[in-house]
Amino acid sequence: MKVFLILALILFIAPRILRWALKGFVVSQMNKVQKDFYQEQRNASSTHKKKEGKIDIDFVPPKTGKNSDDFRGGEYISYEEVKD
Repeated sequence: MKVFLILALILFIAPRILRWALKGFVVSQMNKVQKDFYQEQRNASSTHKKKEGKIDIDFVPPKTGKNSDDFRGGEYISYEEVKD
């Protein structure tokens, strides 16, 4: 009789308790992440307001080489066209 009670506990009751506990944990984590995300969005939108028609550039690559203003394209490579 004890064996049947232990099996019933393991097979029927324990998974339901485990499912209930995991569901509560997952829901609480989802709520926490959503709250943090919306708070970040609110902070970003309040600090980063731009006027209509303005362009926002986040990254400008540093100038490299001798004089970047004189750059007229890549290196010229001559080639011969071969016809069959």
